[in-house]
Amino acid sequence: MDLTSLFGPDYAVLLLAIACVASLRYLRSLLDWKARSQGLPLPPGPKPLPIVGNLFGLPKIKPWSGFQDMRKEHGDLVYLRVFGKGLLVIGSVEVAYEFLDKRSANTSDRPESPVIGLSGQESNFGLFPYSPWWRQHRREFWQFFHPGVISKYQPTQRTEVRKFLGRLLNSPSRFKSHIEHMSASAILKLVYGIDIVDEDDERIVIPHAALETTRRSTPASFAVDLFPILRHVPSWFPGAGFQKVFAECKVANDYLKHAPFDEAKEALERGDSRPCIVADMLARAKMNSTDSTDLSDEMEDMVKNVCATTVEASADTSLSTLQAIFVAMALYPAVQRKAQAALDAVVGPSRLPDFTNSAALPYIHAIVKEALRWCVVSPLGLAHRTLRDDVFHGCFVPAGTTVHANAWAMLHDPATYEHPDEFRPERFLRDGLRAPGPTTTALGADSIAFGFGRRLCPGRHFALESLFITVASVLHVFDIGLPLDADGAPIQVKFEQSHGAISYPEDCRCTVTPRSKAAEALILAAHE
Repeated sequence: MDLTSLFGPDYAVLLLAIACVASLRYLRSLLDWKARSQGLPLPPGPKPLPIVGNLFGLPKIKPWSGFQDMRKEHGDLVYLRVFGKGLLVIGSVEVAYEFLDKRSANTSDRPESPVIGLSGQESNFGLFPYSPWWRQHRREFWQFFHPGVISKYQPTQRTEVRKFLGRLLNSPSRFKSHIEHMSASAILKLVYGIDIVDEDDERIVIPHAALETTRRSTPASFAVDLFPILRHVPSWFPGAGFQKVFAECKVANDYLKHAPFDEAKEALERGDSRPCIVADMLARAKMNSTDSTDLSDEMEDMVKNVCATTVEASADTSLSTLQAIFVAMALYPAVQRKAQAALDAVVGPSRLPDFTNSAALPYIHAIVKEALRWCVVSPLGLAHRTLRDDVFHGCFVPAGTTVHANAWAMLHDPATYEHPDEFRPERFLRDGLRAPGPTTTALGADSIAFGFGRRLCPGRHFALESLFITVASVLHVFDIGLPLDADGAPIQVKFEQSHGAISYPEDCRCTVTPRSKAAEALILAAHE
């Protein structure tokens, strides 16, 4: 039985025509691919299945560890495909530096994702595509966070850290929420001039809530990225619970973009504004505007975006790294004692550490660097995307390839960091002085942890300053130990990082007690 007898002659001709067109298009795509790739192979990687590619071979939990296993088999470049989209995972510092830094003109884009719009992340300029609009945002941000200006934020950082010490003294078991309060309070005051007084102020948790989808985003973690049509599925539909998460994030992001800005702008118009970044940005924008009396919608939008992104970005880095340091001090008491001995020698018993002690406390800086290495805040980094076809290490890398630098693998490579699972600040000291670390490039752990190329976090200098003064202050007046059971016996905590694009220690339990009555008096005096 032939097609003509089944469907009639016209239908058979139509099917034949469709088959011919499909064959021609397939042949054309093969020829186009051959011309684009110049006959070169794709980077090595697991063999893909038809249509779905490597979807079922992607590591589902803590993918940085699974990609590290793939690196052992395939090398520093591991290429995977998911429904025809390319994913390149880089496993070494040297290769990441060569591809993402030296070729940054081609590797600084961000992947498109429906999740960004659904969760209200359109204002986060860290997720913007590589464009003049992104460069304008980053340039504006840099004006307020380059190394030459961040010292003016030290009074606020100092004040918020000392308030944190007081809260820690009063309720040490809540140290995680106290860290969140300190980070949010400091950045909201610096950016918007807002004073957070109430412990339950909703503005403390808004930055954390706004980043929920970012925290969950690992390769192919959201089905809507693979099937964009799912963005139209209502939240009540079975299996569409992700829509509720997106909606909650969108509310938080919309609030963060508009509410604090409007509050600061209204205070400025009343003449009741406190010195803050948003006031300086508005003044700069008006100075550069053709209309000195009012801002264009575009300029005001940029100010809102930069300010909201600043608050978001500061929240999770501090929270994750400081949690890791508390756990590390409980697990490695010798490190804690060494740090406290250095603080006692430099600062003395009658005052708290200050930024002026920074140069004389290399071991505190080494603890911060080791924490960034040991507990990598963003284990796979934020994804890059190639803009154009490229040839790298003899392989063809197509335009539109998503690129992840496996920062966790780089910072836990035993060839570079001996016993990488151990917390050893001495890795970052040479003859007792600060050193970038045992890498074969100019990039140290405190750089790798913040990204690569033109997407390197521009707020890293401020973050490192904040971490230094917090760690120095806490260790000067507190002892951190293992948690205790009901009988007062120590509970051995095992350090593990949580799953997600932004990662935290899974178990943060510890005890926090004043080192002495004199230390307690210092805290109380500073907190008054």
